[in-house]
Amino acid sequence: MTQQSQMWNVPNRVLFGAGVASQTGDYVERFGADTVLIVTDSGVRDAGVLAPILESLSEAGKTYEIFDGVEPDPTDTVVHAAADAYDDADADLLLGVGGGSSMDTAKAASILTTNDGHILDFEGSGNVPNPTPPSIYIPTTSGTGSEVGHWCIVKDSETNIKEEIGDVKLLADLALIDADLTKSAPPPVKAATGMDVLTHSVEAYVSIKAQSQTSALALDSIEKVGANLVRAVEYRGGDDDALANMARASTQAGMAFNGAGLGAVHALSHQVGGKFGVPHGLVNAIILPYVMEFNLPQVPEKMVEIADALGESIDEDEPARKEGYKAVRATRQLADDVRIPRTLEATAAKREAIPELAEQALSDGSLTGNPRITTQDDMERLLERAFDGVFEYEAILDE
Repeated sequence: MTQQSQMWNVPNRVLFGAGVASQTGDYVERFGADTVLIVTDSGVRDAGVLAPILESLSEAGKTYEIFDGVEPDPTDTVVHAAADAYDDADADLLLGVGGGSSMDTAKAASILTTNDGHILDFEGSGNVPNPTPPSIYIPTTSGTGSEVGHWCIVKDSETNIKEEIGDVKLLADLALIDADLTKSAPPPVKAATGMDVLTHSVEAYVSIKAQSQTSALALDSIEKVGANLVRAVEYRGGDDDALANMARASTQAGMAFNGAGLGAVHALSHQVGGKFGVPHGLVNAIILPYVMEFNLPQVPEKMVEIADALGESIDEDEPARKEGYKAVRATRQLADDVRIPRTLEATAAKREAIPELAEQALSDGSLTGNPRITTQDDMERLLERAFDGVFEYEAILDE
C-alpha cells in the first residue's frame, strides 16, 4: 500500500537560550536589513521587555520603529494598521515580539506589505502569492508556539469570527526564544499560556494527521509541561529552569501542531474567544479535558501514553480505555494546580450562545485533525459539559 504523502514546515533557524535576545541586531545585519518595524503590544513595551532587543539593534546600527497597537485576538483593522506602519517606516524587516497575538499580527501584516488586498482575502492555506519580507519572531510567553508556525489567526471585525491564514511564506527567517523574556508575565498569564502549550501538544499527538517527528516533539512537550508548569507559574521570583523548559516545550508544541494540526479544542475555543473575548489559552485550558474524554474511545492507547507522560501510574492489567481517563484527570489536576477555572461559567462566555458556537466550530479548520468525527450535537454537548463541569473520569476512576 502506498503511504500518503505528508508535509511538515518549520523555520530555517531557531535560536534558543537565556539572553539570546541581545543577539537580535546581529541577525538583522545577517539578513541585510537596515530598518526594523517591531510589532508588539503596549504591555510588553511598558514592562521593559524590549530593552535588550532595542539595545542590540542600536549597537548594530539599525534604525527601528515600534508599532504597539496589537490587541488580544487581533482584528483585520489592527493588521492593516501594522502594515501601514511598516510602509510609513520604510522598513525592510518585521520583528514580532510578544505573545501569539503580536506574532499573528506581524505575520498577517507581512502579507500586506507585498500583496494587494484585504487581509481576509488570504484566508485558508497557501493563498499568499508574493514572498513576504524577512522576519524574526521573539515570544515573551511560553504558549502559542507561533514563532515556529506558518499560520496566523485574524478576527473579522464585522463578524467577530476568527479566520485562519496559513502559508509557508509566513515562516520566520529566525525564531529567537529567550526564556528570560517570559519572566515578567503575571502568574495567570503564565498559567493560561502554559496550558495552551499542553493543548497544542495533546491535540497534535492524537491528531489523525500526526507524523512520527511531530508525535515525538508533542509527547516530550507534554512531559515538560507536566513537570515544569506549576514551578514556572508559582515559584516566587521565578524558576529559571522551569521557565526554560516551558519555553522549549512551547516551541516543540508549535512545531508539532504545525505538521499535525489541532482538533476540537481549538475549533471551539476560537469561537468562544472570538465572540466573548475570553483569552485563548484560558478557553483551551478549560475545554481541553472535556474534549480529551470525548476523543478517548477513538485513541485510548495514546491517552494512556499522555497519562504516563504527565506522571500518572499506569496499570497495564487494566484496559487502555479505562487507564486513558488518567490523562484527563492529570490534565484537570494540572489546571487546578495553576488556578484555572473548571468551567466556562467562570468566564465571560454565555450559555445561550452554545448552538451558535457549535455551528461555527464545525467550519473551523482546526477540526480537521480531530481523531473522532464530530457533529453539531457533539459540539453542543461538549460546550454544555464545559459549562456544567461534568467529567466522566471522576466516576470511572473511583470505581
